[in-house]
Amino acid sequence: MSYQALARQYRPQNFTELVGQEHVSQALINGLEQDRIHHAFLFTGTRGVGKTTVARILAKALNCETGVTGNPCGVCGACTEISEGRFVDLIEVDAASRTGVDDTRELLENVQYAPTKGRYKIYLIDEVHMFSNSSFNALLKTLEEPPPHVKFLLATTEPKKLPVTVLSRCLQFNLKRLNLTQIKDHLAKLLELQNAEFDNQAVELIARAADGSMRDGLSLLDQSLAFGAGKVMESDVKLMLGTMDQDKVVGILNSILDKDAENLSSQLEQIFVMSPDYSRFLHELAYLLHEISLVQILNKTVDGSQFDRATLDGLLKKTNPEQIQLFYQIVIKGQEEIQLAPDSKTGFEMTIIRLFAFKIGNPGSEKSVANIRSNVQAITAPTQGGSLSQANNQNSNVAASNIQPVEQSVEQQVNVEDAPTNSKTYSLAEVTNDNWQAIYAALPIKGMSKVLARNAHVMSNQDGQLVLAIDKQAEAFMTDGAQRKLCAALENLVVETISVQLEDGVDLEKTIAKKEQDIVEKNIQQTKQQVNENSFVQHMQENFDAEVIQIKQGQNFLEV
Repeated sequence: MSYQALARQYRPQNFTELVGQEHVSQALINGLEQDRIHHAFLFTGTRGVGKTTVARILAKALNCETGVTGNPCGVCGACTEISEGRFVDLIEVDAASRTGVDDTRELLENVQYAPTKGRYKIYLIDEVHMFSNSSFNALLKTLEEPPPHVKFLLATTEPKKLPVTVLSRCLQFNLKRLNLTQIKDHLAKLLELQNAEFDNQAVELIARAADGSMRDGLSLLDQSLAFGAGKVMESDVKLMLGTMDQDKVVGILNSILDKDAENLSSQLEQIFVMSPDYSRFLHELAYLLHEISLVQILNKTVDGSQFDRATLDGLLKKTNPEQIQLFYQIVIKGQEEIQLAPDSKTGFEMTIIRLFAFKIGNPGSEKSVANIRSNVQAITAPTQGGSLSQANNQNSNVAASNIQPVEQSVEQQVNVEDAPTNSKTYSLAEVTNDNWQAIYAALPIKGMSKVLARNAHVMSNQDGQLVLAIDKQAEAFMTDGAQRKLCAALENLVVETISVQLEDGVDLEKTIAKKEQDIVEKNIQQTKQQVNENSFVQHMQENFDAEVIQIKQGQNFLEV
């Protein structure tokens, strides 16, 4: 007889043999024993967790010759034929290969007929999410009100792709991913049944590589038995999976944390000679960083850890939580980018170099990620109405604290002691553009009339008449009330009796508002230059593709 794969040879034949799906088994057993049997079941979960297996066991339970039961006998004709895949009343459909509506209609043509041998006619539709919309529509009516002798068992890895109209007509059972211990214990049990020689470390490596899927674990176990000539040993499994010794992973991280470039280069050369799976190496490095972080933050170790506590404690002394979090992100991103690199070796080495290039927590330009945002803001953001140097004084640790203010605003240039009070008066001849800043400060106005004064320019001041031009950018503020208040304030400020005339729609260059706007623009350009020349910012740009972004015009507010 030809060899049968372990995944088929040891497929569970009843609910008690299922691994890690007790919540599903218990619900189905109770429903069968109490004769509360729904007409449609939906089994969901990732690949290899037992969706189709549960559906076949349920088909046995419904058609077992001993009666509907939560514990099918497994030896009667119906149970045997279902196990062998030749039971005429169990119609198994692969939705991926029968997506068309005509296929679905053909499938449902025989629903009305009674089962040939069994108690129920059962339709087991695998990967049901592959059905087209038309196929789902053809299935809906039958799925909602099938004949009493028909049961539908649906299985899918992507329940979100199913129409809600289908989901609402089914009892849904979500099968869980299996944990490392469940897979490892089951594989060890099967190896004992096979009388195969194995060691626990090898089985754990296979269970970890299975990534929650029992079927993947069994397939890898099959492969390792073939690779090791009937034995499952750690050295063979590592070679088969392309897994590196944990010492290599720890050694790489130690070299990075110690900033030992020579040792790191030597280790990379040794790894290259071994022709490993570079993506798998980064996978193992991510595991190590995860375990360090658990100990660091939660003082908790992983069950069945690949790394002993002494190793983790040694690494903990060299690092801090922020650094490990950053390293983890770099490694995870590196696993994605390794597929885009010219070759996997280049992608791997660039990820390791990136880890080496940045170390949080040291003096100088190597800053804590937690402080990056506040530091850059402190470098570039002056307080409201203040200067850039005032902002720098708020944070003495900023790498660019030597940045100095470019210019003060126009209002700051006016000495407050020299500014006239509201009682001070001017002659009409003194109301000139040279004095307009001081006059503006003395005007007892606010709101829109104040805006008009900020955008005003003296056109003439002769013969008892003062003519002011208002810049066209302030046209929206030329209301009757605002003009009246400005004129009245000027008339009260001048000794002589005068009339004030305002002209709008003029494009002016030397108003208070325009002067301040020019200074703000100059400040922004100067600040940009100083930020770009700052060593901390340059470090972030070179190592992390950081970008300086101006996000608030008028306050020189920049961030990385």
